[in-house]
Amino acid sequence: MDLRNVRYFIAVAENGSITEASHALRISQPPLSMAMAKLEKEVGVTLFDRKPRGIELTPAGEYLHHAGQRLLAEERRIADTLKSMGQGLAGELKLGCEPMCLWRIGSTKISQFLSIYRNVTLDLTDANPKVQLDRLADGTLDLAIMPVVTEEPLQPINGVHFDVKIVDELPLTLIAPKSWGLDETSPLDVATLADATWILPARIPGVRILWRIWSDKFSPTGAVPTGVIPVPTVMTAAQLVGAGVGVSLSSLEMARLHPDVAQIPVTGGWPNLPIAIVRRREGVVTPVAERFVALFFGDEQTPVEPNSIS
Repeated sequence: MDLRNVRYFIAVAENGSITEASHALRISQPPLSMAMAKLEKEVGVTLFDRKPRGIELTPAGEYLHHAGQRLLAEERRIADTLKSMGQGLAGELKLGCEPMCLWRIGSTKISQFLSIYRNVTLDLTDANPKVQLDRLADGTLDLAIMPVVTEEPLQPINGVHFDVKIVDELPLTLIAPKSWGLDETSPLDVATLADATWILPARIPGVRILWRIWSDKFSPTGAVPTGVIPVPTVMTAAQLVGAGVGVSLSSLEMARLHPDVAQIPVTGGWPNLPIAIVRRREGVVTPVAERFVALFFGDEQTPVEPNSIS
């Protein structure tokens, strides 16, 4: 396929019409219409239906929209990598890091890496795991550092599979408002908090993480929590806990950032949450990304072969 026509198609898909796409691309409409007709002829399938007010993607068009974004991202990464070769390690590291992981290990590794490779720039996405996986899938991230549940393998997104390598663990704690006056020294039976309001990062299909650990803790008690407030991130949860809204799960590092929350021990404790480096199974692995991964395994000078992260 002609990558220029793929780029044009993505513009049509994202603008919702050939007319709007022609304005965004700064080309006239007839050549763009001809390019779309040529692309459909080349792939042998209709990519979108023409409607009175714009276009509607067919299933094949939806597929090409997602796959085309990955293709163009790969093209950019290849070009950037080639430019950096022969000039020492240089370029950009596009990294995702979930907030708890950033405080636990990510920030230290980032600092170490940038102090060694001063010609590398960092593009950091500090977001929840779903955002990171979406961006890994479309090629806008090289790597992601995020918590995982080993019993629940990451599901493919738009045909993109992920490789996972565990690099650390997050100790977890129950956090409650200090204003509640709960005992911070004696273990509490978690079942006694079934009627409390729980604040947890929103449940994401295939990436349940804290929800899985939380529900596994309640399951053998027979108690059923009556109220859960879903929030975007653990940072939001901790803020609401500090304000007295309810209780939550947090990493020890995140809990220590909030003076208004108490760390409450629970009977039996909590399992540690694995932290993993995640990448696309297929796709470009830049020398910059390889060297960053190598830091986690005690060898910042030796690149890691792409297939060794599994």
